[in-house]
Amino acid sequence: MIYLNQKHDTTKKYPKHDEVLMPLVVFLNNRIDYQGKKEIIKGYGFKETEREVKEMCDYANYLERKARNEGISQGISQGISQGISQGINQGKKIERKEKNIEHVRKLMERLQMSFKEAVSLLEIPEKEIKEIEKYFQS
Repeated sequence: MIYLNQKHDTTKKYPKHDEVLMPLVVFLNNRIDYQGKKEIIKGYGFKETEREVKEMCDYANYLERKARNEGISQGISQGISQGISQGINQGKKIERKEKNIEHVRKLMERLQMSFKEAVSLLEIPEKEIKEIEKYFQS
């Protein structure tokens, strides 16, 4: 497997296998324009045919678009999964809050407990008590 560096300065040769690596980098690099590719390739003894160089330019652009689209698709999928998970968690919190409100209300009505006694008996966490208390103040 060969890893190509698009940021490689095409005016400098690779220390090893430059005759193979440089043409590959040039062909697949979408940062080098068509004219630039033609000139570099000539220096490596390739018979220049405009159609082939143009096809390689198009192929490099295709690979870039394909990678970008795959990244976008992956990001969308992860975002959807994350959004669903957060929505479920938020729904559970709301459901828990509603149940706690109902339990506190029943204790206050049926057993004539104060708000503080009811939440204490139910062992509702302090941060949830403040939210529930807002309901009873309105």
